[in-house]
Amino acid sequence: MRTLLGYASGSALSAILSFATLPALAWSFSQEDIGKLVMLQVACSLMAVVFSLGLDQSYVREFNEVEDKYGLAKICLLPGLVLLACVCCLIAYFHQSAGMFFFGIDSRGYFYLALAGCFALYLERFFSVFIRMQEWAVAYSVTKVFPKLFFLSFVLCAYFYLQFQSLQTLLFMQVLSWFLAIAVMSVFLAQVLKRAMTAQLPFKGLRPLLSFGLPLVLNGIAFWGLTYVDRLMLAHYASFADVGLYAIAAGFAGVAMLFQQIFSTVWHPTIYRWVAEGVQLERVCTVSAVLQLISFLLIALVGSFAWLLPYFLPQDYFAVEFIIAACMIQPLFLMISEVSGIGISVSRATKYLPAVTVAALIVNIGLNVWLIPLFGAGGAAVATAVSTGIYLLFKTELSWRLWCTQPTARLYLSMMLTLTGCIVQALAITENTVYYMVMWSSFAVFLLYLYRDVLPKLKQLKHGIF
Repeated sequence: MRTLLGYASGSALSAILSFATLPALAWSFSQEDIGKLVMLQVACSLMAVVFSLGLDQSYVREFNEVEDKYGLAKICLLPGLVLLACVCCLIAYFHQSAGMFFFGIDSRGYFYLALAGCFALYLERFFSVFIRMQEWAVAYSVTKVFPKLFFLSFVLCAYFYLQFQSLQTLLFMQVLSWFLAIAVMSVFLAQVLKRAMTAQLPFKGLRPLLSFGLPLVLNGIAFWGLTYVDRLMLAHYASFADVGLYAIAAGFAGVAMLFQQIFSTVWHPTIYRWVAEGVQLERVCTVSAVLQLISFLLIALVGSFAWLLPYFLPQDYFAVEFIIAACMIQPLFLMISEVSGIGISVSRATKYLPAVTVAALIVNIGLNVWLIPLFGAGGAAVATAVSTGIYLLFKTELSWRLWCTQPTARLYLSMMLTLTGCIVQALAITENTVYYMVMWSSFAVFLLYLYRDVLPKLKQLKHGIF
């Protein structure tokens, strides 16, 4: 429980800083500039996913089962880093087309900022895993908080000093905040990195690491598409301004991201330890049921009080009120799938994950093509929500066939009702605020009845489920 609180405190403060940054961004920069900032984040995150080669997840999977942990860190970190450097040198010739696609601007400066951001997010991906597996909860929290604080400070300065309100400065400060995260992580990891650098490279161990990780790369690319294709298609079928509006709504859904990040940070190392110790399945089912109840209730709560958001944003962001509930579905449904679909990773059957994610991605693309021209950001929110629901469904079904059976009827019923409510609100079938308050409140009451047997199990949180 102490470890969970350590992770939670930093993640909570990080979420608070993110919340504070969103309205500051909305008041300080145009929707178009915010949209281009999002495109920078999208491009860099894709590169980090691809060139990690899935070895960050291999590191997590094998950490507790190998003796030379420093050699493991080195063999996981270096291959993708070297490959990323080589590819970045090659694609430097194509900066014009890349800059136009992601930023709508032919700028060598923006392109090189993006390349620097790719290296920053790649290193952050691995350093974060290194810290997490050492179970340094406080260090992990500190590395999440300081970069967010730095970026918020810049955005506040931009609000008061107009000379900072330029796209180039905004992108530069975002990349700089990523490198600040790397610097802070390096301080905590100084001894680990030093010993990893002097460790021998266990080349013989690379093949099994890649066999586990490479399918996760394919899944990661598809998952990246599932997460960010809505932004890309909004930029194509609508405008960068719509991307900015959607990004603000998704950012306010950060309360859901908070729960997902805290849980994901703790869950994977824990479940692998449980499997090694022979923990009973009932414990996994308890975690799953508790997560479902908390997630669905959180969506209902946000949907009920979404009408408060326009009071904190410029008038141009009025639509955020209607799409925020749908934006919360992705992180919360993904968190539920971490448990309901854990059998795929436990059984080492990660080769099936890309098929699940690609199926959801195809649905996402199809719905975006259909809905964005009609409903703009609301259509993108619905497309992502529905496709994430399909991802949860497929992953859950595959997991219990590969590993063990879990109860699913209650989960699927709650999932369908949640999606229906979010679709109604996101597409603004009615703009009557009272209607949504009654709809989500009624759903919350139904959830408490449906999960009435789970409520006593919440007490287990006090004693530490993990």
